[in-house]
This record gives sequence, structure tokens and C-alpha cells, in this order.
Amino acid sequence: MLEIPKGFNLPAPVKKALTARDGLVMQLAQFKAENADCEPQKRKFPRRGEAPTFIPLLENAEAQWGCEMKEAVKAGKDFPSLAEYMAPYEKKASEYGVRVKALEELIAEADKELIEAVRPILGELVEQAFTQANEAQAAWAEAMRKADAARATAREAVARFCWAVTGGRKGSISGIGWGNGARDGLGAWQTTNDGRITVESMRGLGLVNQWEGSLMLPEFEHMVYNPSNPLAEEVGLEVSRTAGSHECPACGLRVDAGERRVSCIGPKDVRHTRTTFVPKYDLDGERNRNFPKKRNNRYR
Repeated sequence: MLEIPKGFNLPAPVKKALTARDGLVMQLAQFKAENADCEPQKRKFPRRGEAPTFIPLLENAEAQWGCEMKEAVKAGKDFPSLAEYMAPYEKKASEYGVRVKALEELIAEADKELIEAVRPILGELVEQAFTQANEAQAAWAEAMRKADAARATAREAVARFCWAVTGGRKGSISGIGWGNGARDGLGAWQTTNDGRITVESMRGLGLVNQWEGSLMLPEFEHMVYNPSNPLAEEVGLEVSRTAGSHECPACGLRVDAGERRVSCIGPKDVRHTRTTFVPKYDLDGERNRNFPKKRNNRYR
């Protein structure tokens, strides 16, 4: 069948032919859906002597005749023969095939009329498509220009944030966003509604690494949100002085704070109130699996 793409301004004769053809197609689909048990089916595992195809309507009717015949014989009543019982079902199945064939022939004729109606206006459709393609290309170019400008603005803003939150230690675009493949850091920028940045975003922006830990200044570490550790939302982090990588022995809260000492501040009646994290001097477990381990001041 001829499929006409959407978006053309078609003349009335073509619209009429298209509507007629589509109406017949819809009618055929609806008829098949309402009489699906009349559609011949292929047997998956045919037995010896069985036909390779069958009609569910007839097969179900024959099985139903067998059950009803047994009940009639048991009750001592007369019961119609198989041929008499199957007659209306066979009539419906045969009419289904005739109806489907007639609709398919009508669809083929309507499709031929549609092709004949479209052929004289192909030149007009070519001009329409050419104009639409030019307009779409111009709109796309303008959208890309605006997107590039917005990306540059956002890249500069992300770089300013990295510069400010690290006290000028990290502010260049180089290296930002390596964690998620976004060199400009836009894909790594993930924040919450309460003005915090996620741990994954810190990693993507290069604000934390396996050698130095967190590059964020201590006074800004409250801005980090860790969705994978709900306990981090229930306690505060107080940075006092340098000491190493840390883990709270009471609550198990883990923080990669570089060389800074971190205190876990929880409710007053909780054991880990103002507990200083235990520093871990052996950072081998924190390193990337591809990074060589340090043995006797040598990396191997």
C-alpha cells in the first residue's frame, strides 16, 4: 500500500481517496479482530493424520459437540449429528474467508486509485517538502546556535563554582567532567532543591579524586548530598584538622575527606555524638582497581 508521510498539504481529491482507502483498511482490521477464531492457524506439533492448519472456531465447536452429545446420551435425549451441529459454524468460517478476500480486493482497488490521484501532484509535493526542509534546517541551525551559547554560559558557571568551592584550587575546564564523559561538566552537574550537590556530581566535576580526596574547602562540605547513604542526612559533618580518610566507628558513615579530620555530629542521645572518625592511613582499598598499590614507598 502507498503510505503518504504526514505534513503534506494534500488537495481534496487525494484526501478523499486516502480516507476511503484507510477506512477499508480499518474495517478489515476490525473484522479480523472480532472474528479472530475464524482465522486459520498453523499447528505447532501436528499429529499423524492431522491437517497442518486448523480453524479454532471449528475445532472448539467439534469439541463442544462431543461434550454435549455425552450429556444427551447420558440423559437419554436425542442429539443432532455432527454435520447438523457444525453447519452454522462452518458457514461462519466460510463467510469469514469470503469477506476477508473481498475487503482485501477493495483495499487494493482503493490503493490503486490513491496512487493515480497522487501521481499528478508529485511536483507540488516535492516543492512543499523542499520548502519545509529549508525551514526546518534554518530552525535547527538557530536552535544549535542558542544551545552552544547556553552550553558556554553553563560551562563558565560550573567552572566558577569549582573555583569558588575549592578556593581557587580547581577552576579550569580541563579535567572537569571526565567521570561521566562530559568535558564541560554539564552532564555531571546534579543538585538538589535545597542547594546541595550530589556525590556523583562531585566525582564527575573532578572535585574529589583517589589521591587527594575531596578538593572542596572544609566550610563547604555541608553542601554535599549523598543519596546512597541516608545516614548522611541525619548527622552533621564537622571538619577540624588534617588526619586522613575516615569512617565513623559507631554509625559506619564513610567520608572521603582527603587529609582532613572529620567529626560525626549526631543527636545528643546517640552513641556517635561528636565521635571523631578513625583515620585510615592505608588507602589501598580506596584506590582505583587499576591504580598500582603502594608497597614500601614503591608503586607496583
